[in-house]
Amino acid sequence: MSGPVLPTTADGYIDTAAAASADTLAQRIWDIDEQLTDIDSIDGDSDISEFSTTSSTSTRDIQREWDENMEQGRQLFAIVIFPFVGRWLGKKVSYWVWTKFLEHHYKFRAIGA
Repeated sequence: MSGPVLPTTADGYIDTAAAASADTLAQRIWDIDEQLTDIDSIDGDSDISEFSTTSSTSTRDIQREWDENMEQGRQLFAIVIFPFVGRWLGKKVSYWVWTKFLEHHYKFRAIGA
């Protein structure tokens, strides 16, 4: 983190001549504290905005996936399931109708002969 650096001596201690005024040191500490608060608020805001953006993005993705799955289900039903069920029912109904026709036809002939 690059911020205002306090003046130090060669020993590594704070230079008392530069920091003789308590107001200057207090002002620097206050400035550092404000900078840290600004950084925290920026991080906090970005986390919230990232979360809300991610949430709405994931909601849109989930909705898009749901719509795609529903369309695939409709296509599966229309192309595969409906024709097979229709074919099976058609065969069953035609067999039943043909059987009834033959029973009626042969009974009628047998009676009329």
